[in-house]
Amino acid sequence: MITFRNPHVADPDADLTRSVRHTSVIRQVFYVVVLLVALAGQVLGAHEALGIPIGFAVPAVVALELGGIVVLSNADVRRRLGERAVASRILSAGIAAGAVAFNLATHSDRLLGAFFGGMSALGYLVWLMHTENQRRDRLRATGALPPTTPAYELVGHWLRHPVLTLKARSLAKANPALGLYGSLDAARTQARSERRQAAIAKVLHRKIRTAVDPVTADIATASYNLDEVAARLAASADYDALTSLISTDLHPTRLVNSDADLVTQLERAREAEATALASARDAKAEAERLGTEVTTLAAEAATTTQALDGERARHAETAAELTAALARAEAEAQHRDAADARLDTLVAQMAGLEQARHAAETETAQALDTAAGLARENEALSARLAEAEAHVARLTAQAVEQAKPTVRATAKRQPSAAERVAKAIARSPRASDATIAARLDLSEATVRRHRRQAVDSVSTASETPETKTGRVVELPERRNAAVA
Repeated sequence: MITFRNPHVADPDADLTRSVRHTSVIRQVFYVVVLLVALAGQVLGAHEALGIPIGFAVPAVVALELGGIVVLSNADVRRRLGERAVASRILSAGIAAGAVAFNLATHSDRLLGAFFGGMSALGYLVWLMHTENQRRDRLRATGALPPTTPAYELVGHWLRHPVLTLKARSLAKANPALGLYGSLDAARTQARSERRQAAIAKVLHRKIRTAVDPVTADIATASYNLDEVAARLAASADYDALTSLISTDLHPTRLVNSDADLVTQLERAREAEATALASARDAKAEAERLGTEVTTLAAEAATTTQALDGERARHAETAAELTAALARAEAEAQHRDAADARLDTLVAQMAGLEQARHAAETETAQALDTAAGLARENEALSARLAEAEAHVARLTAQAVEQAKPTVRATAKRQPSAAERVAKAIARSPRASDATIAARLDLSEATVRRHRRQAVDSVSTASETPETKTGRVVELPERRNAAVA
């Protein structure tokens, strides 16, 4: 639910809240007591006049007594929703009037009937006043009803100045911030403004009517903003002249002297005025002379000022050049500091490079020593390989010598594959199996087999079995080491 609040309505303080709560409790108790009294009267009247039993009379009377309140509450709800609820309000008032009339009519004792009827009317009116108070509070909180106005004095305000007080009350409703005395001051100001505007409008209409017809004068008067005219008149008012006009009639000489004395005084005043005019002319001439001197002095002062300005400008230029020189010196100092820092960095880098160079030279010398050792080992291996090849050649020659008798014995016999392989090996001891096979038009496996047989035969003929076994194992190892 959206709650609206009027900014001109002050929040209740703690004391006011407590008083409202206390009053609400008292009002509820009072209404219950009044309702019970009214119900008792109606029940007695219904039982005595109509002969209705008490058990049936109580609910009927309660419905009649509370009917007006129920319908009034319904009307209040509809009025909250923006409706006027005229029918509900009329019905509620009719039910309350019926309850009062029932109390009056059903009692033989008129005084007693009037008492009970008055209690019924009192209860309904109390509830009606409470409902209307709540409604006004809600309207005032939402801004649909103006806030309460200040309490103006009966004699000092309403009786002595009723129109002004009524205007102040209207202004307080429009602007609650004015308060009691602020609204009265605003009302007086508004009254003065209205009188001033009326007078200005009257004079303006009379002045314009002298030149145009009355209708045009009325239109012109309605077109001008009289507040602006009044403001400009107040701004252009000559209060000194008006004061002099009044003070002339109030001067003591005007009050105690006759007309002849005033004429004499006027002539003397004219003579004094002539003397004053002559003195004024002389003073004017003197002032002109002094003005000429002042002009000359002003020219000299201007020249001196220009010279001082030039000197000040030179000083400013010198100060600017000095500032620029200081800035350049500071910049040079910063550059020098940066160069020194860079030099230190370069020195440190050179030292690191020198250390790296020494380390590289040391590593190079070690690498050269290692290369020399490897070269010596390579030379030794080459010598051993040459010895092995010479030894193989000798073994091959021996094998050939041993095979010569057999060749002689078997003359006219074609050389076998083994012999051809042996001869090829003798001619080219370092040739590979594939080369020999291609040269002799044999397979590589055949060449490899006959090479191994030739070596075995040579080793068997010239060496012991142990020596042959060691030699057969040693030759491939030497050959592999030499190739590596």
